[in-house]
Amino acid sequence: MASSSHNQPRFSYKITILLLVFTSLQLSSSTPSKSCLTPSSSKVLIAGNSTILSDNRTFVLGFFNTSEESKWYLGIWYASIPTPTYVWVANRETPLSSRDASSLEIDGGKLTVKDNRDSRCDVVWESADGDFEGEGDVKLQEDGDLVLMDARGVVRWRSFDFPADTFLPGMNLTVGQTLTCWKSSNDPAPGKYWLRLRPPNYGEVELLADNNRMYWSSGNWTGNIFSGVPEMTLPYIYKFYFTNPFTETATFGYTETMTQQKPLTRFNIDSSGKIKQYTWSPQTEFWNMFWSEPENPCRVYGLCGDLGFCNAKSMVNPCKCFDGFQPLDGVGWGAGDFSAGCRRVGDDACSIDDKFEEIGDMTFDPEKIEALSGSRSDCERKCLSNCSCIALSHNPKTNSCKNYFGKLLNLGNSSSDLGIIQDSLNVRVHKGVIRKKIGVKTIILITTITSFLAIASIAIIILIILRKKMIKRKKLEEESVFPVTNLKVFTYKELHAATNGFSEQLGHGGFGAVFSGKVDSTLVAVKRLERPGGRRNVEGPPPEGGGGGGGESGSNEKWFFPPWAARRITEGDVAAVVDERLAGEYDVEEVERVGLVAVWCIQDEEATRPTMGMVVKMLEGVVEVAVPPPPKLLQALVSGESFRGVGGNSQNDTISRASDDESLSGLR
Repeated sequence: MASSSHNQPRFSYKITILLLVFTSLQLSSSTPSKSCLTPSSSKVLIAGNSTILSDNRTFVLGFFNTSEESKWYLGIWYASIPTPTYVWVANRETPLSSRDASSLEIDGGKLTVKDNRDSRCDVVWESADGDFEGEGDVKLQEDGDLVLMDARGVVRWRSFDFPADTFLPGMNLTVGQTLTCWKSSNDPAPGKYWLRLRPPNYGEVELLADNNRMYWSSGNWTGNIFSGVPEMTLPYIYKFYFTNPFTETATFGYTETMTQQKPLTRFNIDSSGKIKQYTWSPQTEFWNMFWSEPENPCRVYGLCGDLGFCNAKSMVNPCKCFDGFQPLDGVGWGAGDFSAGCRRVGDDACSIDDKFEEIGDMTFDPEKIEALSGSRSDCERKCLSNCSCIALSHNPKTNSCKNYFGKLLNLGNSSSDLGIIQDSLNVRVHKGVIRKKIGVKTIILITTITSFLAIASIAIIILIILRKKMIKRKKLEEESVFPVTNLKVFTYKELHAATNGFSEQLGHGGFGAVFSGKVDSTLVAVKRLERPGGRRNVEGPPPEGGGGGGGESGSNEKWFFPPWAARRITEGDVAAVVDERLAGEYDVEEVERVGLVAVWCIQDEEATRPTMGMVVKMLEGVVEVAVPPPPKLLQALVSGESFRGVGGNSQNDTISRASDDESLSGLR
C-alpha cells in the first residue's frame, strides 16, 4: 500500500507534463503566420491610421474605407485635393474588418497586408514575389507609383504593373495587363467591366464585359492616334505613345506635355463600364470630365442586368425596372451597380396562374430560346409549365412563337439596336401584381418626364444661385470704397497733409517713394512719382517740392496718366505715350493696336469691354480694332467735370472738379 501511494503522484505529474506539451503543440499549430512567431522577420511599413506620402504630397498610401465602416482597404489616393479619389487598391477582394488591426509589411521579399486581430496575423493580400532577401523598403513616387526596393535600392515590384481601375500619366498598358472597374461606386471589389490591349494583334484598346464580350474598341493605332478616337488630335495636355504596336511587346501610355504646374489628370473605368478622362479644376474643386466612351451608356454589355431596361436618354440613370419588377440589389442599384438586374415584386416562385404582359418591340439578348408552332395560348401554356421560362414572343402571321429561358439582357427599345434579337416581347408577371398593360412607351414617357423635372430643378437651383451672386455683387459694388463707381479722389494738399508733408518714408520702388499717411483715422500708403523720364507723359512742370501723390498724378489734372494716355490714344497721338527710351524703334501700327485695345479694356460699362479671347484676336490682328470712346470716368478726371459712376446712386460716386492750383491724386 505504501508503495502504491508513493507512485501515484509521480504518475499524475507525468500526465500533467504530457497535457502541457499537447496543449503547446495545439497552440503552435493553430498559428497561421510565421511572422507572428518571429516579428523580426518582417518590416512594418504602415499600421492603423499611419500613412506614407509622396515627396510633394500629391499622393498618399494608407488604409481607407468607403461606405461601410467594417471594410478597410490598402490604397493610394490624391492627398492634395479635398475629394477622396482612389487610384489603386491592393486587397480589393479581401477587405479588412478593422483599420486599427491592419498593417502593411515587407515579409520575405513581398509586400503583405495583414489582419492582426487577436494576434492572428492573417495575410489578406500579398504582392508578387520581389525575389530578394534581407532588408527592403518602399517609396510612393510623385506619379502615384508604389515601388518595392531591395537593400541596394533596386526596384523589385511596382503598383503600376498591377493597375486597378485607373490609368495615370507615366503608367504603361502592356500585353496581359488589364484595368478592371469597381463593383460599384462604394465597393472596390472587381466589377464586370475591364480594359486591355486587344489580342491577337495588340494594335487597339478594347472594353469587355465579364463574359469576354467586347462592347467598345478604340480602333487601330494609325501612328499618332487610334482611328476611333479622333479627339486625340486635339492639342491638349497629353502626349500619347504606342511602342511596338501589333506585336506581343506592345506598350501604350501617355505623359503630360506641361513641364510646370501639371494638372491632376486620370483615365478611369467606372462601374457603369465607361472609360472616362478627368482633369482636376482647383478653381471649382471638381473633377471635370472631358471625354468618355462608349458615348451611349446602353452600349455597355449587360449594364442593366437581367430584365433591366436601358434608356440612353435618361438624365438620372439609364436603367429601369418594368412595372411589377424591382431591383434585385437595391443598395447596389442606388450606388450605380445595375448588374444584378430586376426581379418580380413579391414571391419569386412562379405559378401556373402567371400572366404575360406585352412590353412592345424590343431588342434583347436571351440566354436560351425555344421555337415552336401554335397559337398564342399554346405558347403561353407551354411557357407557364416551366418556371425558367420568363418571356415569349408570338407571330400571328406564321402562328409560331419563341419562348425565352434564363436571363434577358440588353433590353432596349427597337431603335436602340442593343441586343441580337428584335421582336415584340411579352414578359411573365405575377397575376396579382400587374393589372394594366405596361410598355416601353410608358417607361420612356416616365423617364422623359423625370429627366425634364430633374433638369428643371437643376435650372431653378442655378438661377437662384446666380441671382444671389448678382445681389451680393451689387451690394459689394455699392458698399466698396475702391471700385470705379466709388473712386475717392484726393487733392495734392490733402495728401500732403495726410502724410505730414511726405515725412515718413516706407520704401522706394521703380516709380518713386512710398510714404505713410492717415486719412480719416485709416492708415494708408501713398506713392509719389519720382521716376526719371516720368514727365514725358505730362504737360507742365511738377510743383515745387517735386512729384505728385498717388503714383499717377502731378501738378494738375494732366498729371493723371491713365486719362491723359487714353485721350492721346483716342485722338491718334499714340507716339506721345510711348517710352522715349525706345528712340522710335517700334512698329507704329502695332503700338496703335495695343493702345486702342488698352482703352477698350478700361471702358466704364463692363459689357463693352472685350473678353480675353477677343483681346487675343485683337492683338493678333485677326479682328479690326475700332477707336473706342474715351472712358467717362477718366474723361471727367481730365476735364475736371463731375462724374457719377455707372451706378450713379451713391454720393460717393461723384468726382468733383479740382481747383486750378490743386493736383489730382489717387490712393493705392
